[in-house]
Amino acid sequence: MDEQHVKRKWYAMVKVGFIVEGRSDFIIIKSDKFQNLLRYKLNLESDESLIRIAHNRPFMKTNLKDLTGSLEKEDIDYLFILVDQDNDKCPLDTKQELIEYRDNSHHSKGSHIYIVMTREMEAWFLADDELNFEYDGQSENLSNPSKVVGKKIGTSNHVRIADKIKDSFSLERAAKNAPSAKRFLEKLEQCSKQ
Repeated sequence: MDEQHVKRKWYAMVKVGFIVEGRSDFIIIKSDKFQNLLRYKLNLESDESLIRIAHNRPFMKTNLKDLTGSLEKEDIDYLFILVDQDNDKCPLDTKQELIEYRDNSHHSKGSHIYIVMTREMEAWFLADDELNFEYDGQSENLSNPSKVVGKKIGTSNHVRIADKIKDSFSLERAAKNAPSAKRFLEKLEQCSKQ
């Protein structure tokens, strides 16, 4: 084996895919800022072609087999599923609910799947200190963080909010103040060390 081939193999990137609940999550995950974090800081490979939008949790549950199957065809190493915490379920319960629905479990057993939950993606925006949002308490304890973000941004539309914030939002900064953002970043870091 020649030296150049050995170097390429040594620096092989871990390939990650994402299933997100909505279009606003998609905008953040495909953004240059987030993709640069993956690629240059974490040595993870991903791009827009490795992100699937479920549009809502019921659709995600009933179509998980197809969504994960399409990503497995892309030869991903890890799969992250981002869902809003619409109720008080913990990530493990949600993972079981998604994976055990109908024939999802048979199809998904071989995958390295992580469920990442947040109240809303906007809770992570609030947790990023450099975005300078004013609110009381912990961002992930707010029942409607998008209302706080929307008030400052000038729109309540989740997609428009994400589009305006995508270039300035930092998952690393949000992870300092939002437990679910911290878990997400830690899981990405773990995957990068595989």
